[in-house]
Amino acid sequence: MDYQLIELCRVGDSSAIEHFVQTYEKDVYRLALSILDDSTEAEDATQDSLLAALRSLDSFRGASNLRTWLYSITVNICRTRLQRHKKRAGLIEVLGGILQIHKTRQESVEERAVQDESKEGLLRAIHRMDEKHRIPIVLRYYHDLSVPEIATILQIPEGTVHSRLNNARRQLHDVLKEGFS
Repeated sequence: MDYQLIELCRVGDSSAIEHFVQTYEKDVYRLALSILDDSTEAEDATQDSLLAALRSLDSFRGASNLRTWLYSITVNICRTRLQRHKKRAGLIEVLGGILQIHKTRQESVEERAVQDESKEGLLRAIHRMDEKHRIPIVLRYYHDLSVPEIATILQIPEGTVHSRLNNARRQLHDVLKEGFS
């Protein structure tokens, strides 16, 4: 972790602040977009999250990873936006885009069509989950965060994260099994 960058941001160094924003903006936006499923809302949440983090740097003690701390702020801001707007936004287009980015090999048109159909079914199933199961799944499998990081972000015990992930996986298994029966 770059403690010098954090210290420079704390004292208001504009180039350090710009570097901080450039370093974390894409990840924060991607997380916000995967929760809110609205690019305008995600842009606003990204700005709010980065501003909140910069204003709160004095409270950051380094007990957790800076990214984990920043994701925690972002998740809380997104939750507030969801509550305020009463949106239960889907993840289908957002997660589909993320999955496309991670493709590493070329596939035939037929293979791609079959995979796209499977992914869409999975994404629809994730969309139907309640927030307490959807967010841990998104953080774990689409943002590659560890269980301790998710626990820190959501401010819940690690055992609860494991439980929610297991329940969510079971729900997904049941929904997808029905779809192939």
